[in-house]
Amino acid sequence: MITKNTSFSFLEIENIEQLFYKIVQTKEWEELQEKFNNADDIYILGHGGNLAVADHAAIDISRLSNGTKNAMCPGSATVVTSLINDTDFDHWIHQWLKMVTSTKTPEQINKSLVLGFSSSGTSRDLIKAFQWSYSNDLPTGVITAKPFLEKIPNLTEVVANCEYYHTIEVLSLLLQYELTHGSGKVCPPIGGNKPEDIAHYNSVREIRKVGFKDELKNIAVDFDGVIHKNSKGYYDGTIYDEPIDGARESLKRLSEKYDVVVFTAKAKPDRGLINGKTGTQLVWEWLKGHDMDKFVTKVTAEKPRAVKYIDDKAVKFISWEKYWDES
Repeated sequence: MITKNTSFSFLEIENIEQLFYKIVQTKEWEELQEKFNNADDIYILGHGGNLAVADHAAIDISRLSNGTKNAMCPGSATVVTSLINDTDFDHWIHQWLKMVTSTKTPEQINKSLVLGFSSSGTSRDLIKAFQWSYSNDLPTGVITAKPFLEKIPNLTEVVANCEYYHTIEVLSLLLQYELTHGSGKVCPPIGGNKPEDIAHYNSVREIRKVGFKDELKNIAVDFDGVIHKNSKGYYDGTIYDEPIDGARESLKRLSEKYDVVVFTAKAKPDRGLINGKTGTQLVWEWLKGHDMDKFVTKVTAEKPRAVKYIDDKAVKFISWEKYWDES
């Protein structure tokens, strides 16, 4: 949740949720998901911090796949240092792949996947590993912040277009769970991760009318034109106007029954700083200045899950026929 503290700039997370949904709708993701679904054995690779992500992914893919997939990663310091000593830094990963696939039949190789996580797309050890995999008929895929500088045949390259290491590392973890989910297995909620619980979730899919609980407790309220008068439009980017009559009393009344989520384009991450502050910070400052911040739980640029939406530009949809009749 976005906090009300406006004394500092927030960590730039590049709208991870939006990036996630954008990625999983690409043809590259569809191709990677197909390779993942087909694989019995998955060899997960990373460099630096992404090696920790890969190690985490290997454990959870094996655990959550309920015995249908065997995922492994060269995450041990003993493995890494031994192989670097035997070869060199550029070739240790492909040497590990060669070692762990040496007894595999062609049919087993075809039912495998070499999956990498990368930030820069320039790590020589990963590139050499993908090149070796291609030469040995191993299907390959990578989730990377930046495109690989060297194009490798048959490598499914899912590019996130992130600018920060922390964004791609967190996003990669989310995406590995999506691969598991997309293979028909369930990523259980906290407290439901015992083997018998996972087996149950994998065998019984709950059909719900409501996707998430906050769909029943949130009420979404537009900012400009509903709370803030906004009589001059964007103007100079500041929040310059007075509250709309009855706004404070209405937010107070709504907050007694719902969690009030303010949604506004001012909170979009691509909006430039105004007087050194983000739009989200300016909205919280204005709400506090008019004694309304205590009634609001969140300020966001995204359409939140909510039981109702209050917006000055909204049209209540009944049917398209009725919409065109009244337009």
